[in-house]
Amino acid sequence: MPQPRTGPQAGALTAARFELTIDGHSLGLFSELESIASAVEVDVVEQSSATETIVKKLPGRRIPPTVTLKRGMTRNIEMAAWHELVILGDVAAARKSCSLTMFNATGDPVARYHLTDAWPQKVEVTTLESGASEVLMETVTLTCDFLQRVSV
Repeated sequence: MPQPRTGPQAGALTAARFELTIDGHSLGLFSELESIASAVEVDVVEQSSATETIVKKLPGRRIPPTVTLKRGMTRNIEMAAWHELVILGDVAAARKSCSLTMFNATGDPVARYHLTDAWPQKVEVTTLESGASEVLMETVTLTCDFLQRVSV
C-alpha cells in the first residue's frame, strides 16, 4: 500500500484534462494548461526626511489575467469563431464569462476558475513539416477582466 504524502507536496493537486465552459456549454477539452497568470505591477515609493529615506513597495497597476491552454486540434471551429469576433473588432460580443475546470485522471473535478469577460487574445496552431503524421496542436491564450479560483 502506498505511503501517504508528507511535506511540501502533501495535498498537491494533479490534473489530466481541462475543460472550458460558457453558460454550461463545453467549448473544448484541453490536454495541457500552460499557465494561469494574475499579477500586479510593483510601485516603489520613497519617503525622505532629514535623517532617513524609507523605500516602500506598493501594489501598482493590475495586469489583466491570462490563461493559456493547449490541445490537439479538432474539427470544431467554435474557438476560431470566438477569436474571429475579436479580430473583427466586436469585443463586446466576444467578452464571455466562462469557467475552467481541472479534472484528475479518474474524471473528478479538482479545481475551478471563473473568468469574467474573457476573450481569446491569441489562437496558435503548431507548424509541422509537410507529410508529418503528428497531431496538430492548438494553443489558446485567453485574457479576462477578473480571474477567481472557486470551489469545486
